Amino acid sequence: MSLFCSTLPINTKFWVYLGDSVNIYQKTSLALFALLLIGIGVPLAAAQSTGILYQYSAGIASLETDDIAIKVTGNDQAPHFHWWDPNNPTVDYHVMFVRMFEANDTDSNGIFDNGTDIMIGAPFVLPTTGWGFSDFETVEEDGNITEVHFNFTTEATFDPRPEGTGVDYGNLPSLPEFDLEIEVRIHMYLESPGEFKFDLIVDGWSWTYEDSLLVLMFTVTESTHGQSHGDTDPSGFHRTGTKFQFENGYFEYNETALAANNTLQVRASYGDAPGAYSGNAVYLSFENFGNETLEYDPILGVLSPVPGLVLDPMTLGLVAGAAVIVILAVVLVRRK
Repeated sequence: MSLFCSTLPINTKFWVYLGDSVNIYQKTSLALFALLLIGIGVPLAAAQSTGILYQYSAGIASLETDDIAIKVTGNDQAPHFHWWDPNNPTVDYHVMFVRMFEANDTDSNGIFDNGTDIMIGAPFVLPTTGWGFSDFETVEEDGNITEVHFNFTTEATFDPRPEGTGVDYGNLPSLPEFDLEIEVRIHMYLESPGEFKFDLIVDGWSWTYEDSLLVLMFTVTESTHGQSHGDTDPSGFHRTGTKFQFENGYFEYNETALAANNTLQVRASYGDAPGAYSGNAVYLSFENFGNETLEYDPILGVLSPVPGLVLDPMTLGLVAGAAVIVILAVVLVRRK
């Protein structure tokens, strides 16, 4: 009997201790669950966007999202696309549309092989003046700008057999000068916040031969952040599929174009930029499209970071604050 009476307090203390342990476990679990909810909410909070910001000043159109900042200009230079990652603003990328020309296709592969294929006549060098700005067209949803569209347009008269250049075009069929209209249309969509499209519209091109190519030449360079022009080769320049990549930037080309609603084949090649041009050259070759209007739409952008590996300061602050709350909750529970 005495033995029974002496064990009762011990068992009571055991159950009280066990109850406290369960209570601590439950409270700690709730705190950890709260941290989990906060952790889940962090990416959602970070994903919220202020929309597309845009402005036009001194011949330069500027746009920015949370993932990319760009400037597009035709003022005192050929069409120039200048962009960078605002989350890591150390390197700027530059693509310039500098010239286009007719070329023969020596091995009939649809590609301009520099050094093998030959330019026919003089190249059309993109003008550095006379680009008209269209103003912005926007789409708004819930108070945020979700789409921005605008264009630069120029008209020029081109002589494919110029005199006084020191080049003899006497072996080519004569071709009178002709009028060209070139339009560069820019499209940015918030659903693709790290890139932008640019349509190239070429109207009025005249051909020397029916089986030749029209080649559009672009230069790709990079600079330190804040410089208005690229002056060095882009780091790690290479091609993967239809995408030219460099650092975390890219130039993606489409393998088809349109002319009077007919689909054209587009092929790409690249190499060191020739002559006085800097950086790398990208050549986009289009099969003969007669006297129709060419429409083409490449993409420029920055590569998306790997999810979960890079946290911005705001996200780090939220996670750290949640961790402190959990630690304080555990300490307070144990003191009770």
